[in-house]
Amino acid sequence: MLKEAIKGRINIIENVNDWKEAIVLAAKPLVEDGSIENSYIDAMIANVNKFGTYIIIAPKVAMPHSRPEDGVNKNCISMLKINEGIVFEGEEEKVFIFFVLGAVNNDSHIETLMELMELIEDEERIEKIIEVKTVQEIMYLI
Repeated sequence: MLKEAIKGRINIIENVNDWKEAIVLAAKPLVEDGSIENSYIDAMIANVNKFGTYIIIAPKVAMPHSRPEDGVNKNCISMLKINEGIVFEGEEEKVFIFFVLGAVNNDSHIETLMELMELIEDEERIEKIIEVKTVQEIMYLI
C-alpha cells in the first residue's frame, strides 16, 4: 500500500536553504496532482513555527503534516530526500528524509501510516535510503 501510494511522488535534491523550503519541495508532487492545496503547505509550516520540531519523528526523518481541513483533497504521501541533509534550529542531527502525509479524515490513512512507521523504525533501511542515489533504488527499499 505504501509503495503504491508513494510511487511517482519521490524527489531527490542536493540541498535546501531551510526546513520551510524542504516542506514546500516535499509537498510539491501532492500539490501538482491535486492531492493537497497550497493552504496545506502553509498549515504545515505554521505548525512547525507554533509547535517546534515535533515533525522530526525519528533520527534523520521528518513527517510534516496538518489537519484534513487545512487543504487535503485525497489521502496521499510524498517523499523528499535531501542528500546533504538539513539541521533544524535547536536540533543537533541532520534530517535527510521528509515524508509529507495528507489524510482526508483522522482514520482513513492508518494502514499507509502503519507501513510508513515500519519503514521509519528500520534504521538500516533508512540509512540505505539516505545513501542511494536514484528514485528506483528508494522504491526498491520501500
